[in-house]
Amino acid sequence: MAQNTSSPNSLASRTFLGHPLGLYILFFTEMWERFSYYGMRALLMTYMVTYFRWSSAEASSVYKWYTSLVYVTPIIGGFLADRYLGNRAAVFIGAILMAIGHFLMAFEATTIFFAALLFLILGNGFFKPNMSTQVGRLYPPNDRRRDGAYTIFYMGVNLGAFLAPLICGWLQENTKGGFHAGFAIAGVGMLLGLFTYMFGQPLLADYEEDPNKPTAASQIMSEADAEKAPSILGDFQVWIPRVLWAGVAVLLPLGIYSGVNSGVKAAAPAVISAISLAAVAWITQSVKNAVRDRVTTIVVIGMFAIFFWAAFEQQGNALNLWADKVTNRYLTQVAPLPSVFPDVAEIFPDVDDNVDGKDPAFVDSILKSLGRFGEIFQLKEVKTGGEASLINPVPTAWFQSINALGIFVLAPVFAYLWVKIDLSIPAKMVAGLMLMGLSFLVMVLGAASENQKFEVTIKGALPKMMVVDESGFLKDGTRDTIFDENGKMKTGTHNVHAGRLKIIGEKIECFGVFSDLERNELAMLTTPQSFQKEVERAMKELNNQKTGGKPRHVEIILPPEVRGFDLRYGGFHPKGVEFDQSTKKLTIKQVLADKDQKALFVCAADPDFRATLDELMGQTSISRVSSQWLLWTYILATMGELCLSPVGQSMTSKLSPKRFATMLMGVWLLVSAFGNFAAGAMGEIYGTTPPIAYFGYMTLALLGAGTVLIFLVPRLTRMMHGVK
Repeated sequence: MAQNTSSPNSLASRTFLGHPLGLYILFFTEMWERFSYYGMRALLMTYMVTYFRWSSAEASSVYKWYTSLVYVTPIIGGFLADRYLGNRAAVFIGAILMAIGHFLMAFEATTIFFAALLFLILGNGFFKPNMSTQVGRLYPPNDRRRDGAYTIFYMGVNLGAFLAPLICGWLQENTKGGFHAGFAIAGVGMLLGLFTYMFGQPLLADYEEDPNKPTAASQIMSEADAEKAPSILGDFQVWIPRVLWAGVAVLLPLGIYSGVNSGVKAAAPAVISAISLAAVAWITQSVKNAVRDRVTTIVVIGMFAIFFWAAFEQQGNALNLWADKVTNRYLTQVAPLPSVFPDVAEIFPDVDDNVDGKDPAFVDSILKSLGRFGEIFQLKEVKTGGEASLINPVPTAWFQSINALGIFVLAPVFAYLWVKIDLSIPAKMVAGLMLMGLSFLVMVLGAASENQKFEVTIKGALPKMMVVDESGFLKDGTRDTIFDENGKMKTGTHNVHAGRLKIIGEKIECFGVFSDLERNELAMLTTPQSFQKEVERAMKELNNQKTGGKPRHVEIILPPEVRGFDLRYGGFHPKGVEFDQSTKKLTIKQVLADKDQKALFVCAADPDFRATLDELMGQTSISRVSSQWLLWTYILATMGELCLSPVGQSMTSKLSPKRFATMLMGVWLLVSAFGNFAAGAMGEIYGTTPPIAYFGYMTLALLGAGTVLIFLVPRLTRMMHGVK
């Protein structure tokens, strides 16, 4: 039996619907934390490609590292909590760090953006594993309520995940602050989670196992008994930590060597893998017999779960871009042709505040932005169209709520099924992988529906700087050096529009939706170098300009090579950039970020080729696909998630030896880290791989992993030694 650390009559010992009141404190704390995380995640990819004007590959790289590291740091946070801080102190530290990170996201500077991600990564490391562990510690060992508790807790996760995209996405679409308003409200959610946890402390009390009372026959094997019970793996068990340490010995030097010779990007995966293996090796070396079997089961199942999370996290990456650029988001009316010009910036930084002629420092940038922080929540002018305009178009972020809504509807169904159908935990993991595979099979069909053929006539002559291979496919020269020293095209050159854009005589042949992002990338290739150098000179002059308190500015007279300059392509506020058509004079009143310089390059691109690309955007927009493809993809993914995610957390809580409980919860979350890394790595090729192939690769990987795991189910079930 187990005893409560609180007195029988204390508030912490009371229950509601059969569960301790402390569970509901953890429920609402996690709900608000997940509100902040999923609100930010719903906007992150579209923010990077739309606001910063990064390519999908560049944005996916940032997304990969961010979403991976938020699941790497929990193993460190779990270790510090187990050994030094305790669960509660770690949660407080994590919540404060994450609140800071979310509010930093409300500011515009790129340096602040990366600082915000760092705060979020570190805060999540302290917060995440300690919340999950505290749920299990509310109950005595082998308490049948524990699975139900994790299901309730998981509902809190998904309540936050459901509300966040709706609220943050609406603010992004309808306020002057746009993305920054959505990020700010995510920070408010994190503060609400912190206050909930703070004021709910009297309701949280851990159970502790009484070592003086014997284990009842009806209970599962206790940890003490499991230390003595023979291992299912037999003699091979002693090799498990040795193999893991060997992996550390190989990966760590490889990572260090890569870091010295190729930079952090090459070194980090090897180093993170080595640290992860070292943690697991230390744990498996510290336990023995049946306990080691249980720990090994967590690790093996986790390896297969990586495939699941690599696919699931496409929701925030490739599937988010698919929703934004390829899905018809008009539900009750015909979608209009896409505008070739971006919206004019609603808010533009004051142009007369940098009187010293230098860019503001990190802290100064924040202080400057705070002065107009309230403006970001001001509503844009109401669009015409009545109530229909509220859902036409549907905000891109709203698609992220489908998964959470599916959890609410389907969780009771799956809870009933687990009672009626006696499936082992490994068998449930197989079901999760297979269902996720089917969800991406739906996307393969959706991609086939989008893959329609279009042709437009090239206006004027094809610019000389357009790179075309022997088969007529356009290549992207913005990411790689196109030709080698012998003048031959390199084999690694990226395809434009995933290899679905081809020059045939005087026409361009295109398959599928050609978006504004791809238009901009191609158009910038035709911007005269003389203009690019003028912009570079102007930025240096603005940085060095001493204004004496007067608004600073610099003027550019367009070089003769620039034809058809059109400032509308930049989306600039007139307060920041002006153009006089009669004198060909461009006036810039603020140091422009990289994203704004790119926008100027689009304005100065070859007008004939740019007009050709505009026509291509309009024509191909009719191949935008129904939102039902994403709907059914997310429903099947949700069914897979219900088979794997809450079951996995409960499994880790049950199988973990107590002295390593939080750290092993961190290891389970580390599975998500590798899955997120794989998701981001796949996202880096999303724009260069045809969608049918891209989603097809995911389908085959998931179904293949599920098939292999089927053969391991009997052995893994026995290695759990009675745990259900």
